[in-house]
Amino acid sequence: MNSKKKYIITIDIGGTKTNIGYFLDKKLVKTINFSTLKFGPDNINKISEILLDSQKNILAICLSLTGLINSRGLWNPINKKTLGNFVNYPIVKKLNSFFNVPVYALGDTQAAALGELYYGGGRNLSNFFYLTISTGIGGSIVQNKSLFQGKISDVGSLGHTVIKFNGKLCGCGRRGCLEAYASGNALIKSNKIKKCKNTKDLLTKFKNKKQTINIVNQAIEKIVQSMINVNNLIRIDNFIIGGSVGLNMFFYKKMKDQIKKELFPIKIKKAKLQSKAELYGCFAYINNKLFL
Repeated sequence: MNSKKKYIITIDIGGTKTNIGYFLDKKLVKTINFSTLKFGPDNINKISEILLDSQKNILAICLSLTGLINSRGLWNPINKKTLGNFVNYPIVKKLNSFFNVPVYALGDTQAAALGELYYGGGRNLSNFFYLTISTGIGGSIVQNKSLFQGKISDVGSLGHTVIKFNGKLCGCGRRGCLEAYASGNALIKSNKIKKCKNTKDLLTKFKNKKQTINIVNQAIEKIVQSMINVNNLIRIDNFIIGGSVGLNMFFYKKMKDQIKKELFPIKIKKAKLQSKAELYGCFAYINNKLFL
């Protein structure tokens, strides 16, 4: 690490993997990743240990978080099965006390939407809905080239809208949520193939199995109907798809095929930044806060 350089640090704590990005002169010059620890706040100690050697070189930090983050920097889970049960964890204050630099926090789909808006597939779009399909399902809205924000980061949380009345119990506590039927976790729970260890295997090694095709088709039908709901409510036609499931070629192609069957003007494209969308979005957020 160059002792004279000051880095903007971006951190994406996802349900499965945590990424740390180092930005220098508007370029992502280094990334570090690790498997997300099962209890959300435990990840902050690990991140602090990783960044300790760079402490004097950090200009600012921005976090991208699964779950809810409010305007006071307090973090809460939505789906307690993903990152455990904690209440109002002061994540911004905690990191600020470690490094004494400006610290900001966004929802993960908010960050990804910003990343695509400034550096990815959303640069030529005035309005779009960013939809991430991964361990869970999330969404964020971009209108008139700006992120639609509220005091809490769950604006656009499509995964926790009900798609089947009184259906499966979701980790958020409601029944029938889209996430309970179509997320990566939901797909693997529906799987009965003994040798299939995870969602990645399901969508690659076992993608041609009849059971896999049925599971995926049912999930995609619900996702597309949810997208139509968004289109009906706010008339956004363009959807940028991210997340490890959404970006899978097999899954994405089936989504496109299903959308073609519908009589709605929905268009989808893959997130250009793929798994780094959140890191770039955090950088864009800091860049706007500190330098514009």
